[in-house]
Amino acid sequence: MHPCGTNSAVPGAVQPIARNLRRWRMTREMTLSALAEQAGVAKSTVSLIERGQGNPSIDTVWALAAALGVPFASLFHDEPPAHDVTVVRADDASLVAIDQAGLETDGLIIRHLLTRTGGALIEIYTLTLDEGAVRHAGAHVAGLFEHLTIVAGTVEISTDAFTEVVSEGDLISFRADRPHTYRVIEGPVRFVSVHEYPKDSSS
Repeated sequence: MHPCGTNSAVPGAVQPIARNLRRWRMTREMTLSALAEQAGVAKSTVSLIERGQGNPSIDTVWALAAALGVPFASLFHDEPPAHDVTVVRADDASLVAIDQAGLETDGLIIRHLLTRTGGALIEIYTLTLDEGAVRHAGAHVAGLFEHLTIVAGTVEISTDAFTEVVSEGDLISFRADRPHTYRVIEGPVRFVSVHEYPKDSSS
C-alpha cells in the first residue's frame, strides 16, 4: 500500500485526473486493458476514471502513475510553465491525501510542492505522520530514489534491504522502487520528500 493509504483523491481533482490519465495513456500508446493490467486495477475502473465518473483512491492513482511511468502529481496537475523562480507558500501547496469528508485523516497529510521536468525529473512533497502511525508504501517506478529530510520527530524507515531510524535534521536517501515502511517512533513526524526519477521517466 502506498503511504497515502486508501484515502480518496482530493475533491475537485477528478476532472484533472481524468484528463491527464487519458493524455498520458495516449502518449504511452497503451490501451485501457494494458494500463489496467499493468496497474493491477479493473479495466472498468480505469474507464470510469478517464470519463471523470470515478472517485479513485490515492492508492489507485499511485498505481496508475507507476504503470504509466510518470510522476504521481502529473495525474493531478497539467505541466506547469517554466519559471526562473518558483515560490510555493505552505498554505498553498496542493493537498493530495484527504478523506471523503474533506478532512486530513488516518494519521497522514501529504502536500505536493513541486514537479520539475526541465532536467532531472523530481517531485517534492511535505508529509506529516501522527504519533504511532505506520505506513506501508508500495514500490514506485524502477530506479526512483526517495530523499527524506526530517523536520520534526523520529521515524523508522525500512525496506527488505535496510532499517534506519532518522530524527530532526537527518537526511536519508534510498531506492524506493521496492516496498518500504514508515513507522513513527516519536511524533508527529514532519518531513520533506524528494522523489528523484530515473532519466527515462521524463519522456
